Amino acid sequence: MTTADSLPESRKALLSSILFALLVTQVAVISISIAASSIVFGLSLMLVAYWSFAERRWLLCGTSFDYFFLAYVCIEFLTTATAVFPAQAAVNTKRLLLISVLYLVLLSFDSRKKVLNSLLIIFGAVAVTSIIEIVYYYVVHEGRLYVFQHYMTTGGLKMIACLMIVPFILHKKTPAAVKGWLSLFFVPSFLALILTNTRSSWVGFLGGVIVISILKNKYLFFVLVAFLALFFLFAPASQVHRAKSIVDLSDPTNHSRLVMWSTGLKIFADHPLLGIGDSDVHEVYAQYKSADDPEGGGHLHNNFVMLLVTLGLIGLSIVVAMFCKILVVEYQMFRGSTADWLAGSVTLGAFAVFIGFLLNGLFEWNFGSHQIMVFVWFTVGLAYAVKKLPAPESV
Repeated sequence: MTTADSLPESRKALLSSILFALLVTQVAVISISIAASSIVFGLSLMLVAYWSFAERRWLLCGTSFDYFFLAYVCIEFLTTATAVFPAQAAVNTKRLLLISVLYLVLLSFDSRKKVLNSLLIIFGAVAVTSIIEIVYYYVVHEGRLYVFQHYMTTGGLKMIACLMIVPFILHKKTPAAVKGWLSLFFVPSFLALILTNTRSSWVGFLGGVIVISILKNKYLFFVLVAFLALFFLFAPASQVHRAKSIVDLSDPTNHSRLVMWSTGLKIFADHPLLGIGDSDVHEVYAQYKSADDPEGGGHLHNNFVMLLVTLGLIGLSIVVAMFCKILVVEYQMFRGSTADWLAGSVTLGAFAVFIGFLLNGLFEWNFGSHQIMVFVWFTVGLAYAVKKLPAPESV
């Protein structure tokens, strides 16, 4: 039964399936090509625009995050108007579009089967790309693993995939076939994460696993300790050195970050409320850095310092409030679905991913990474979507 302005149910189902396929493709190929992923994303937005026009109504449903997102959008446009380089800041507002990934997931992920299939396809793609990257790493003898993306971005993407998979492996009710496939996908993805030598992603993964251990399985902590012991005993000396350097303030890369953050605070002192605008900080940074500072300062390798410089204290406060709201909602969703292997694993994985993202972001500008944020907004949307689905059914 349809109204005069409503599409037939068969047409809605078709559009939903096409949107689902586009979203899964967008996330699955983000590890390989940002251009291909962006094209598919654009097709998704055009499809929803057509669907909304055909239905004569707003299709995207509301969430608990809407007012926080609205506040973030407003501060982005306000700081663009007051920016040191308005044109560049205006271009960077395109990052706001990525939030729509969350809403597109809610619109099209309308069954548990779709949720599960999306995970298998996406993590399968991550595993395949990881195998290619590992082979390239050993054949070419690269110092840090990468092929399709910068090694820091690669590390962040592997971190997210691994943290999403772990809860499924731990849940006692996960079907054996699903657990087997995801375990298989985890191995190359985790090895690739290690070989990126990206310390911030290592820290993010460890933080996420500790959260999963606390909330789901205390024995996982002992597995983590055993792994770390084996790593320090048998890993190549270069990687052991990288791990130890995490807490070494005299390490050159750590020192350079401290210098960048210090310079960033000087910029903030002159632009405290609205910052310099959401733009590359290179030109402004050059005016504040000391003569012996070799860094270019394109970004400041810390989400919170970068937000303080670009969006000011007002913008930082809004984004931190948005982050806190996401954490609270994801935690509540997990607490209400622990017995359900699919919803419980997705929500716990998404919560751990966001913890990992925040820890990773203490040392990188990952909030400004298109690739990372596609994955992050997808996991937030997936957690929200799976909680809105009916009670467990056969998948």
